[in-house]
Amino acid sequence: MNFDRGFIKWQPFNSVIPNKNILDNIKNNEHISKPILFPEEIENLNKEIIEAYYSHNLIELTIYENNKIRTYKTTITKIDSNIKTIHLENNKTIYFSQIIHLRTI
Repeated sequence: MNFDRGFIKWQPFNSVIPNKNILDNIKNNEHISKPILFPEEIENLNKEIIEAYYSHNLIELTIYENNKIRTYKTTITKIDSNIKTIHLENNKTIYFSQIIHLRTI
């Protein structure tokens, strides 16, 4: 059997999904749940933070903040292990628990 679609036009991807808002939310990083890190990943992040601080390297820091994932290119100016925060070059303070990824540039 040969089923010929004839001149039927294919629908774009976003019209196949009944609720286009789902795609828009994903595209705009809205209402993203926080990624869960394994203990080994957290340990590696801690080592990378300390190394970046002492070497004064420029880093790309990915954090989870206000149900969004944000990325900053900055340096670490201070580490406060008592309240578990780091202070960035742009006068921003973040908690260790917000950090998802760190990469030296």
